[in-house]
Amino acid sequence: MRRWMAAPLVFAAAAAVAVLCADAPPARAADPVEETFPTADGVRLKGLFHRADKAREGNPVVVLLYSPGPDRTMLKGDWDGLAATLNKQGFHVFRFDWRGHGKSTDIQDPQEFWKNPLTGPWNNKYIKGAAKKPVKNELAVKADVNAKYFPAYVNDLAAVRTYLDQKNDEGAFNSSSIYLIGEKDAAALGMLWMAAEWERPAIAPLLGNGIHYKVVPTRGVVADPEAGKDIAGAIWLSGSRGGLPEAAIKTWAQNAPRLRDNNPMLFLYGEKDPAASAGKTFVNEVLVAGGNKNLGVKKLEQTFLVPVPNSKTLTGVSLLGKNADLQTEDTIVKYLTARQKDRASITRKERRYVSPYYVDLSYFGLRPQ
Repeated sequence: MRRWMAAPLVFAAAAAVAVLCADAPPARAADPVEETFPTADGVRLKGLFHRADKAREGNPVVVLLYSPGPDRTMLKGDWDGLAATLNKQGFHVFRFDWRGHGKSTDIQDPQEFWKNPLTGPWNNKYIKGAAKKPVKNELAVKADVNAKYFPAYVNDLAAVRTYLDQKNDEGAFNSSSIYLIGEKDAAALGMLWMAAEWERPAIAPLLGNGIHYKVVPTRGVVADPEAGKDIAGAIWLSGSRGGLPEAAIKTWAQNAPRLRDNNPMLFLYGEKDPAASAGKTFVNEVLVAGGNKNLGVKKLEQTFLVPVPNSKTLTGVSLLGKNADLQTEDTIVKYLTARQKDRASITRKERRYVSPYYVDLSYFGLRPQ
């Protein structure tokens, strides 16, 4: 904890934030609004929007990410308590179910899902039922999806970003300050998506002939301003890489150096978690947070690797809901508050995105094997 608490910006914020009462009952979120939104390849996703009654300056939004996998949904684990805590601190919150999870099981456009050239090869290779008659229009990760399908979930995050930008244009919040809080393998998906955002324009470009922006990256379209600037920070609980090659993840950071310098991250882990080395790899080898003169990169001032005291071997979402002992929620609030101080004056911009976009996984070195 010393290194993090010694950072001037975070320490100042910690003094300014009211400490959560350790003896108070766990916070519960107010009734959220259920939202439905599409992915570029035609899956209907379901999410929950928790609006803060009184948003802090800058009107930020936090996206909660659980790790995809069988029997996992946005309702398992104390995400609800974290949403309530963040709402009380003035942060809007959005959480959702990945494709094939929870309520996100409908393939609304089977033709696009199975035939598109970007996720179609992934869908056909790793999801059962590609040749089914009639055409398969439901998706359940437990029964249908091979673990190697993992990278394709980044397109759900792309759909979330389009949803956020559309809510931004309605005035619900400011998508100039988006935070991610995720557990375990969601860290790898989050970092992949963040790298893609530096290749995408923050405001929908005019392409002519009624054509909408559809793929990251799009040849001939310059990312100016870059959507990556809107990612205010990320917090990963026991961050891991989900089986993705370490070399590929390092390449994302190397090819998108602005990610490293402009998207600060806090990696929290159980103090005796035997898998904590994954977070150390992200911080020390992927982001090179300590700096490296030979590589010409400076030390990062707001990216940290921090053990959660008293957590023993707890991992991921299990680090939530025990604030009296672990102070995980306190730590999250302090970090986000410190970050948002720097972004309080950023004004909302009209984004004008009308449809979700694909992330071209091949551009990021990922192909179905």
